[in-house]
Amino acid sequence: MNDKYKINVEKLKALNLYQLREVGSKIGVRNPTQLKADELRQAIVDVVSGKVKPYLKVKSGRPHKKELIPDTEWNKVIGYDSAAFNDDSALFSIEGSQLKQARDNIYVGFVKELNNKMYFFADSFQKIRMSNFAVVSETALNYNMLRSGDKVKCGILFQEKTPIVLEIYEINGKDPCAIRQIFDCMQNEFTQEQINFSLPQLNFINENCPFSIGQRMMITGENTSGQTYLCNSIAKDLDSKFKVVYFSVCKRPEEKISLSNDCEYYFTSFEALPRDINFYFEIIPDRVRRLCELGCNVILIIDDIITLMLNLRDLLIEKSNNAEMYYDEILQNFKNLFSYSKNTKNGSLSIICSAYTDCHIQKFNEYSIILDRLCNCHIKLNKMDYIKGKKDFFDPQNTYTEVIRQV
Repeated sequence: MNDKYKINVEKLKALNLYQLREVGSKIGVRNPTQLKADELRQAIVDVVSGKVKPYLKVKSGRPHKKELIPDTEWNKVIGYDSAAFNDDSALFSIEGSQLKQARDNIYVGFVKELNNKMYFFADSFQKIRMSNFAVVSETALNYNMLRSGDKVKCGILFQEKTPIVLEIYEINGKDPCAIRQIFDCMQNEFTQEQINFSLPQLNFINENCPFSIGQRMMITGENTSGQTYLCNSIAKDLDSKFKVVYFSVCKRPEEKISLSNDCEYYFTSFEALPRDINFYFEIIPDRVRRLCELGCNVILIIDDIITLMLNLRDLLIEKSNNAEMYYDEILQNFKNLFSYSKNTKNGSLSIICSAYTDCHIQKFNEYSIILDRLCNCHIKLNKMDYIKGKKDFFDPQNTYTEVIRQV
């Protein structure tokens, strides 16, 4: 509590970065998107307390005072009295659980950490819904072995409010006693072990743009240039050789393919809600990192990142009057994901993404170019060649693998 201005900064501590930016923009903090969370909290206090004049013209109703601001008015200023500012996550909220009680109360699903608390989300036929959750009790058996992204089999106690996970029987398909905790101190061994594709439609990758374990590949072209066909082909080709995690975003139902049971195939059709699409994007990065830590050679495929960005934007529009403020945050989330690729002595993570280059939001077209530059392998598709059914429908001048020259 600030004695001079009676500002309850504890309430600011409860807001996440997205929410703080919303408050900062509303009350006149200069460049709120450029500040870190702690810096932004202090900047908000400085403006509201009158130490710093608002940088932007603020809507009427916000008190520009140096004197005491009543707590009820402070709640309104920061939006603390709004349900939207009490979410457990920036883009989706943990509300009432809709997890139904099964006959034996044994469930399989994924663990996700939110605000320093572990939540379990049930996986039903590889369909995860954020409404089907339970809180993982810190007293649950084997709780200390859990990491965000683990797939678990657990026992759940149903009570009046929220279901509680009390027992964890398996972690990533193994007895918890057999799980060896692995930390991020693994030594990188960036070897150039090439992935050999066997399907004939992928032979051009072997010849024109060789792709190695632990690298990043971007497949680009105009919309419907064959991106989904290639991603499906890659998943089919590699699912027997690697641990494939395939996120197929907002596709037509007939585009769904059959893959091995070991492949984690998250197929979403075009009627999927933005909040559910984003929820997958919250779960999957933790999942692939965890699999890599546990010694798997993981291939992550996302088809496609532009549609994913558009769904993230639509969700932000629901949460904020100024969704464009968060566009750079969307880009940063993808940069973070790309940075997880690695090839180590314990496991590897290779990332393959597709994007179309004629999005109606120019900013997202620019983002796809930025992300393409972060990749090692670049595939550019020719839409007309794909439509005409040509065997090779890639642009040979813009399909290549970058070679890192030794200095």
